[in-house]
Amino acid sequence: MKKKTIWLATVAILILTACASSPQRPAQIKGDDYAYTRDYLRWMIDKEMKDSDIAGLSIALVDDQKIVWAEGFGYVDKVNKIKATPETIYRVGSITKLFTASAVMQLAEQGRLDIDQPLQDYLPQFSIKSRFEDSGPITPRNLMTHHSGLPSNLINRMWGDETAHFTDVAAAMKEEYIAYPPNTIFSYSNLGFTLLGHLLEEVSGTPYANHIEEQILRPAGMKQAYIEANLRDDGRSSKGYFMKKEHATPHLRDMPAGSLNSSVVDLAHFAQTIFATGRSDGGQILKPETLAQMQQYQDGDAPFDLAPSIGLAWFLDDRFGEEAGLVASHSGGTLMFFSEFLTLPKQKLAVVVLANSNTAFGAVGEIAEKALRLALESKTGITSKEPVELKQKLPTLAEDLERLPGAWSSVIGLLKIDRSGDQLKVELNGDRFNLVRREDGYYHLQYKLLGLLPIDLQGLENPGFAYQQIAGREVVVVYIDGQPFSIVAEKAKPQPLPPAWEQHLGHYATTNARGGVLLQSIELSYQEGLLQAKSRIKTIPGVEEITTRVLVPVNDNEAVIHGLGRGKGDTVRFFERNGESQASYSGFLLRRVE
Repeated sequence: MKKKTIWLATVAILILTACASSPQRPAQIKGDDYAYTRDYLRWMIDKEMKDSDIAGLSIALVDDQKIVWAEGFGYVDKVNKIKATPETIYRVGSITKLFTASAVMQLAEQGRLDIDQPLQDYLPQFSIKSRFEDSGPITPRNLMTHHSGLPSNLINRMWGDETAHFTDVAAAMKEEYIAYPPNTIFSYSNLGFTLLGHLLEEVSGTPYANHIEEQILRPAGMKQAYIEANLRDDGRSSKGYFMKKEHATPHLRDMPAGSLNSSVVDLAHFAQTIFATGRSDGGQILKPETLAQMQQYQDGDAPFDLAPSIGLAWFLDDRFGEEAGLVASHSGGTLMFFSEFLTLPKQKLAVVVLANSNTAFGAVGEIAEKALRLALESKTGITSKEPVELKQKLPTLAEDLERLPGAWSSVIGLLKIDRSGDQLKVELNGDRFNLVRREDGYYHLQYKLLGLLPIDLQGLENPGFAYQQIAGREVVVVYIDGQPFSIVAEKAKPQPLPPAWEQHLGHYATTNARGGVLLQSIELSYQEGLLQAKSRIKTIPGVEEITTRVLVPVNDNEAVIHGLGRGKGDTVRFFERNGESQASYSGFLLRRVE
């Protein structure tokens, strides 16, 4: 047994340390016409695709009005040996939101709507309940900046062959509650952009897909891109891969939030339009002042905004420094496709990366960022600061040994932090991690491979975590390059269970689940002073997810999901119907089975 453990550890070390050498970097790459950028990225893409089991990937690099490089890697159809090309069509997911917001701003330019007026002025079908007095109306601007207070999603029938139409969502919200008052916190909401697409139809009188294609895609030179609930089986589109196996891509109900299908070349044409201050061969798509407004920070003043991060649909940051200017970007992720669209408007540089595998999430972002860093240096000579590798460990702060242990509602469910001597341990979904304080003063998650070898988790080497109190709430904040980025967890404090809630405890099974994300059951229990809901969700293609969340009762029959941010603040209701105990959540109906 001991020999086997040593052998496994040796193999693990070899896997972790072995890699082919990257291309030799010249003394200077400025003015090399992106030669080194292309060479390095070809090497990096090959490595990342092997490491992450990515079937196919395409990339495009834009310098102002030129596509200076576009190439495909791997396969978009492994069975038929069809290789990826720059013209391959992929699902680009949430990058669609840039196009929905652009269309809304076109209508604003024409005086047909005011983005600071109530959404209901333009979409009277929409209404939603609120528990917050004097919270103010939800406006199109709130929706475009993800500060509306709406739930993140209406999950039931969002994906799959039995999806509803996105224009059904407004009416379905009448019995739901807002999660937060508008302008309280950044909370990413697909639901908000779905309502914006419905607004577009109401104000323009044109179906959403037709409107986007006629007013933005075709004028911007995006000849092959289209809006549709799924990829067309026309020989130009990529297959989708989940855990290396091909799977049919499910239909998407929320088309205005994620139904653009495009190649890297077509998205490169959109970047060219942005760099030409909204103008292309098809005319002036957006006025320069409108585009400038969309790429200016619109947030930062809400109580739980740690730092400004978003314009009107565009995510903004200064990761490359003041000289380079703001990065304006958006990423996308569906069940089997991931995408990244990064631009440096000041330098007129952009990169587009699209991939067709569920394992591509981290790689797509890393490839795109490295491409933009190298392109920036090649064009301007500006060298952006690379993330520093942090090696030195510091002792855990004494105050953190006291205030961090306990239960926390995180972005991925309930986690527990406990103390072991002068160390902190994190337990999440049965896995245990060390919480290690590094030389920058922040904490990082570390996992012991085989229980022996401490390794940093992929994608978590740079972000750091720290305890904070904001508006009287205990939270963990993630920092990137030393700057606060977002709240990732809130401490869940034990509370007595209200007597009325004892009757609601038990196991509930879903009765109306349809589509590709199926809530199968909820087990409601009271443990360690917390009302806990353990949910089982089955997703296409057959993966089961078990997540535990803390509920906070607001009356005898309704509770909200504890925490701050995406997926938090949503309401779960319990009621009697036809003599049965039932529950509802995010469009799902459940009945008590035990």
